[in-house]
Amino acid sequence: MQEARELTAEDVDTWLDGLVPALLETERIPGATVAVVSAGEIVTLRGFGAADRPRSVPGATPVDPQHHLFRTGSVSKLLTAAAVLQQVERGALDLDADIREHLDFSLELPLGAVTLRHLLSHTAGFEERVDHLLTDDPGKVRDLRTELAEDPPQQIFAPGTTPAYSNYGNALAGYVVERVTGVPFAEYVRTEILDPLGMTSTSAEQPLPPALAGRMADGFPAPEAEQAPFEHVSLPPAGSVSSTAADMAAYLNFHLGHGPDAVLGPEAMAQMHAPALPPEDLGGLGAAEQMTLGFRSHDVWGQRALSHGGDTNVFHSEMALFPEADTGLFVSLNGNGAGALSTSVLRQQLVDQFAGRYLTAPGQTLPEPAPGAAQRAAAVAGFYRSERRAESNAAALAGSVSILSVTEGPDGPDGTITAGYRFLPTRMTMQEVEPWLWREVGGTGTLAARADDDGTVRDVTLIAYWAEGKVSAWHGYFVQHLLLLAALLVLVVTLVVWPVNRLRRRRRRDAPGAAVRPRRVRRLAYTAPVLVLAGLLLFVSSLQPDLSLLRPLTRLGQALLLLGVLGLIPAAWHLADTIRRRAGVIAVTGAGLLVLSLTYIGGYTVAYRILWPDISI
Repeated sequence: MQEARELTAEDVDTWLDGLVPALLETERIPGATVAVVSAGEIVTLRGFGAADRPRSVPGATPVDPQHHLFRTGSVSKLLTAAAVLQQVERGALDLDADIREHLDFSLELPLGAVTLRHLLSHTAGFEERVDHLLTDDPGKVRDLRTELAEDPPQQIFAPGTTPAYSNYGNALAGYVVERVTGVPFAEYVRTEILDPLGMTSTSAEQPLPPALAGRMADGFPAPEAEQAPFEHVSLPPAGSVSSTAADMAAYLNFHLGHGPDAVLGPEAMAQMHAPALPPEDLGGLGAAEQMTLGFRSHDVWGQRALSHGGDTNVFHSEMALFPEADTGLFVSLNGNGAGALSTSVLRQQLVDQFAGRYLTAPGQTLPEPAPGAAQRAAAVAGFYRSERRAESNAAALAGSVSILSVTEGPDGPDGTITAGYRFLPTRMTMQEVEPWLWREVGGTGTLAARADDDGTVRDVTLIAYWAEGKVSAWHGYFVQHLLLLAALLVLVVTLVVWPVNRLRRRRRRDAPGAAVRPRRVRRLAYTAPVLVLAGLLLFVSSLQPDLSLLRPLTRLGQALLLLGVLGLIPAAWHLADTIRRRAGVIAVTGAGLLVLSLTYIGGYTVAYRILWPDISI
């Protein structure tokens, strides 16, 4: 293993200059703001690219790390966690008490009481809920209590058993602080955390106070696109903070033990950085990455890292601490770039290369697999669906396409595996380093599995804050969605064939006295495809980039879709009539396929909650 380089401003600046501008250009991201700290000092603050243009062009304002504010997204959750730990330290809150003691609204928790420990470690068991999480319309912003109390997500896992990332859960923790202190969340954060740390260019307020609003960098949804309006986060404790790289350097140093104890004492800080739950509570999932009370705890080239990412629609941030090395890094980007992975590529490369250059140079010696490695590799192979998902609303459909595929290694049953998400090009080759724990060969990724006593794998985790539950090959190969496409194709063919057959019947001059009722039934049956296709089109078109729904369009789409599915009744009647009349193999087959298609589409809409009254995804 090569020796780490000395962490100096000159060397870091040279490294950043050689890496960040090239990545911004390749990924077509407008700008970046960066902070690096070590031993309580700011090593460097750097700005790259443009703060007010989709790319660096003549006339663009360069990013200033001390002046320009960037949205930090879910990095805000670390301020919420610190606020909770403050109140625990002061005796006002208990990490392990039922949070309902502090709520002024009813919260159904059918699978068990939820504590602040669960909320901060994303193990409260809540389903995903991202309905209007972000909006650029200030008129749609409601107070925190209303957002939390009205239509809360269902609890789908027993608390403390299954990591499932939850913005709602973190915001609930922030609201508990608000309740016990009587101070609005944004004001509490400012007076109790930001001001004592000297973070005067940071705010959780929405919109920003006038003194800071003019310093906000513009965010860009796509290369060459117009800047997006200021985004309002409907659950402020989960993601409302705006900050400069200079202020985030102060927050990095605070968590490295170089801040005032009045904000958070050493014991409370150590508690925030320690694993939130005993590893045995999570079974094998606790063997690799773990959640602390706010941070993701993981390994980067042999160094323990405490990190958290954050994303809005147009800003993307990463904060990483290396406590043993007393150093840290913050980066934020003001655009989405050209590809789906553009911002994650830049953030990941920055953190990995920083650790490899200044902490420990990349070099791995993975242990030989333990006996039974090949059997465990075979057992873990399969398909997995993210447990950060919904069950009670239409987000169940979105969750069904996020599939992790794990296969036995490319060189046969030697105990290695490969893992990657469907539709994404990257896959990791991983070697078992201890039973049910695999580490990426030549990389920093890990995969841990939770298995029953008989060796049946239930779920795995790649990232501390959500698990991936095992599903059948039916789900892994998207068979249910392919069958939907086949059913829709039948409807489209029906719509083409129907007028052709009608013209043929007119040419034959069907007798005036021919059965009128069967003709009407046939027309109703052939109307069903029109209604189904129109309903699905309206439903899909009402989905917004943040997965919220435009309710009037959605309700109209649901109504048309329901009428189309009910068209199964005349379609079945028509099928029976074609059989009774011995109308021929083609006619009977066509009518039968229509019945099967409408039946499958009806089942699909029920399975994925498309016709559910609750459309708050």
